[in-house]
Amino acid sequence: MVWRKIAGGVVALALCLPLLVHAAGKSDGKLFGVRLGAQISNLMTDANWGPYPDISGPGGMLSFDVAFPVSEHFYIHPAIGLDNRNFFTYGEIGIPCAALEGEEPCGGYWEGYDVNSFFYLEIPVMAQWRTSALFLEAGPVVDILLRMNEDYILPEKYRNDRCYEDKRFGAGVVAGVGHMFDFGLSIDARVSFQFTDLVEGDKKCLTMHSEEVEMRFDSETEETTTRVLWESDEYMDGSYYKLLKYQIGIGYWF
Repeated sequence: MVWRKIAGGVVALALCLPLLVHAAGKSDGKLFGVRLGAQISNLMTDANWGPYPDISGPGGMLSFDVAFPVSEHFYIHPAIGLDNRNFFTYGEIGIPCAALEGEEPCGGYWEGYDVNSFFYLEIPVMAQWRTSALFLEAGPVVDILLRMNEDYILPEKYRNDRCYEDKRFGAGVVAGVGHMFDFGLSIDARVSFQFTDLVEGDKKCLTMHSEEVEMRFDSETEETTTRVLWESDEYMDGSYYKLLKYQIGIGYWF
């Protein structure tokens, strides 16, 4: 409920800012813009492994920006954008028939990429300082999860149950530096840190099973026997799941 109120307030502020800019009078600065960014998202956790196939993955974003001039060099810079994050890794998995207690059809071999794709509505509100050489900006940012898609190489009947949920709302901070050309083109680099967890739930139900098996072939009977030398189950079980994101962008301001 709190996150909805915060997100609603930020959206209302962003939508009202063009009216405030018009009321403030004309400015020599560029006030409206569109921005396209490429990014790397890194999951930060103390868990044995992360909830996504990999802890780092590529993505991108498209945003619409406005700038409210407070003084000659100081602006308030909010934006509304669509943020895409992808986590994937390549894997090869084989399941022998003997491990499935005679299930038909049993066993199999799969290879390919596990992929988690996320689409967020991202709303930063930054304080921006502009000079002729560069601009600096920083401020809070909120994320609202719009859609999530999972694609695994292992069939669903062989996978562990999902014991966590992706949070629909997140909050963090963002900072950036860039240059705006006189004709309106801008280039920039940003870093953002989401200090709310990406997932919630009891992660102890998600385990990683490891074992070492010794196989022996009897030439006289032509039979193969197996013996488990050791095995263990390791819980994911982390206390935090944060996100650190690096981004470069190109935009145009009017």
